[in-house]
Amino acid sequence: MVSFAEPSRLVLLALPVAALALVLYRHRVRLADQRRLASPAVWDRLMGGAPATGHLRLGLCLLAAALVILALARPQWGELPEELSLVTRDVVVALDVSDSMLCADVRPDRLRRGLEVIRRSLAGLDGNRVGVVVFAGDAYPLVPLTTDLQAVAAFLQAVEPGMVGRGGSNLEGAMGASLELLPEEGDGRVVVLVTDGENLQGDPEAAGEALSSAGASLVALVTGTEAGGPIPMVGPDGRLSYKKDREGRPVVTRADPSVVGAMVEATGGALVESDTMQPEDDLIEAVEAIRTREIDSLRQPRRIDRFPIPLALAALAALAAFALSPWRRRAVAVAVALACLAPIAAEAGGTL
Repeated sequence: MVSFAEPSRLVLLALPVAALALVLYRHRVRLADQRRLASPAVWDRLMGGAPATGHLRLGLCLLAAALVILALARPQWGELPEELSLVTRDVVVALDVSDSMLCADVRPDRLRRGLEVIRRSLAGLDGNRVGVVVFAGDAYPLVPLTTDLQAVAAFLQAVEPGMVGRGGSNLEGAMGASLELLPEEGDGRVVVLVTDGENLQGDPEAAGEALSSAGASLVALVTGTEAGGPIPMVGPDGRLSYKKDREGRPVVTRADPSVVGAMVEATGGALVESDTMQPEDDLIEAVEAIRTREIDSLRQPRRIDRFPIPLALAALAALAAFALSPWRRRAVAVAVALACLAPIAAEAGGTL
C-alpha cells in the first residue's frame, strides 16, 4: 500500500491540475479559431494539417511538475526490518525543603528559585525518567521514576518548606533515599541535588562515597549566597518573624557550595550555580554529559522511500516535452545516439 511521508505537500498538485485545465481550454479556443479560418481539408492541402497548438508539449511539462510534487511528498511502499535501541537516563531530583531554604538572599527565596530552575529544565530532560525526593532532617520519595514530566511538574507545584516533619538538613539521608529510587546498576543514573549546602545531620563525605560506589553521578544546584540572610518564619497568627537561636539572636543561614562541591568531585558530576543567566541550560548540559544506557530494543518495520521513481519519470516527461519541438528533435537524436555509442567506444578502447 502506498503512503506518503509528507502528505501535506500533495496540496501542490492543484497547481499543475489548474494549469492543465487552462492548457485544454487554450487548445479548444485555438482549434475553434483554426476552423473559422479554414476547413480541415483546406489545412491539409495547404500545410499538410492544422498548425499544432502545443498542448501536448505543455501537458508533458505539467506532468513532469506533478511528478516532482509527488516525489516531494515522499511516496513509500514496502518495508525493511529495523531495530531501534531505546536509551534513557534515570534522574532523581533531591529537593532540600529545610527552613534555611526560606531565606530570601536570592529571589524569591532559595527553595522557589531552585524549583523554578528545575521546572524550566524539565523540557530539556524529555526522554529521561525523572523522580523526586524531598528532604530536611529525613528524606522521603515524592515521585517515583516516570517519563510523565507533566506529572512531575504538577507535584513540584506542591513542594513547600515544612512538608518533612523532622527539621534540619541531612544530605546523607537525601542521597540514600535517591539511590533507593534509582536502579541498582547501569549507566545513566543521576541525582540532581537542589540545596543551599548547609548540612546539620549526616555525613556529606559518606554520601558522596555512597553515590560513587553505586556508580551514580551527582549534579548539584546550589541556591543562596555565602553572605546569607535571616530565615523568615510565619507564626500561627500570620505575622512574619525571623528564626532566632536560644540566646534570642536572629539565625543567619549561609550557602556553602564547598560541602556539595566535595560530593560532586567524588562522583565526577557537576556543580551548577543558580544565579547565572540561564542555570537551567547549565543543568541540562550537565545531565546530558552523563552517559545514557539502553533499556530496551525495539524491532519495527521501516517504510521504503520511493521518491526516485517519480523523479525519474518527471525527467523522462521533461525530455519528451523538449523533444517535441521540431528544431530540437535532431539534437535529441544525436544525444541518444552518443549515449548508445559511448559504451561501445569505451569497450573498444579497453581492448586496444
